[in-house]
Amino acid sequence: MGYVCFCTLNISDRLIFCHPVNGYRIMHHTGIEKVLYGVEDLNAAKKFWRDFGLSCVAEKDDLAVFSVKNGATIEVRPYGDPSLPPAACSETKSTVREVTFGVRSNEDLLALKEKLASLGEVTVDDAGVIHAFDPLGFGMAFRVASCETIETAKIEANVPGNTQRLNQRGQKFHKASPLIMSHIVYMTDDLETQKDFYADFLGFKLTDSYPGRGYFLRCADANNHHNVFLLDPGKGQRGFHHLAFELGSIHELFGGGNNMTRNGWETMIGPGRHPVSSCYFWYFKNPCGGAAEYDFDSDVVDDNWKPQEWESTPENFAEWCLGEGMGASLLPSTIQQG
Repeated sequence: MGYVCFCTLNISDRLIFCHPVNGYRIMHHTGIEKVLYGVEDLNAAKKFWRDFGLSCVAEKDDLAVFSVKNGATIEVRPYGDPSLPPAACSETKSTVREVTFGVRSNEDLLALKEKLASLGEVTVDDAGVIHAFDPLGFGMAFRVASCETIETAKIEANVPGNTQRLNQRGQKFHKASPLIMSHIVYMTDDLETQKDFYADFLGFKLTDSYPGRGYFLRCADANNHHNVFLLDPGKGQRGFHHLAFELGSIHELFGGGNNMTRNGWETMIGPGRHPVSSCYFWYFKNPCGGAAEYDFDSDVVDDNWKPQEWESTPENFAEWCLGEGMGASLLPSTIQQG
């Protein structure tokens, strides 16, 4: 197949990934296809995702599956379900248990299986999905990509000198209908090991960073600004932080956010705009754990993108935002080194 597996060495209690040599197979991962949660309150979880704008595609007493427009899914199960992978943080009942990434081909799956097996146990389910864990215990899986390409209508916005909507009112949304799941965020107490695993071992591509505090990485064949963000709060924390969903317009972001507020869901932070990735955002506290984020107008990148090192200041987390709740300890500007 023409690839060489990475090797691992434990040196000074840190996992070191040796870089590949000639002939190693480049991974063609495409983005997030599924996120699996274990939850304490299944009914609250179901209501949250319905209000958030996802379509329920399967529901039982002990399971619910929700879909975004491109076919990527959220699956929620009771946190004590023995079929769930263990949580990276055992103190948290409601949290993400596993994220599934797509890859281009069965050849990519076979290469990943052999690479991941060099680090620990790897299982393959009846559907051919590979299941494993990253170095800090976060569940991860890979399957041949099945999500659809999204086609959206042109956004009509009036600008002086460029009228696109004459004698018509702007769109108004009663609720959101998320298009894709764009990225997942983990808090880690061993940032460099996590970054080395995703970038050097799996072949994710670095797009931006807060040096020593956080790394933004995208799947090799994805054009999202990031599919994974690794954040070190500097307090020995390890766990899931939030999952982000892309919307079709700023009007939809406000419509979705207003609908969530009407239904009693609490804002974590937002609405606002990130300088890193350029997107407008609105985060909501999620009974499944962490937060769920609406995004609009994120940067789209390819291999010509130039990564930037950002200072961890409040302005570089959000150039403006409303709402409170994320907590100063999680903002990059206030992270203290442990």
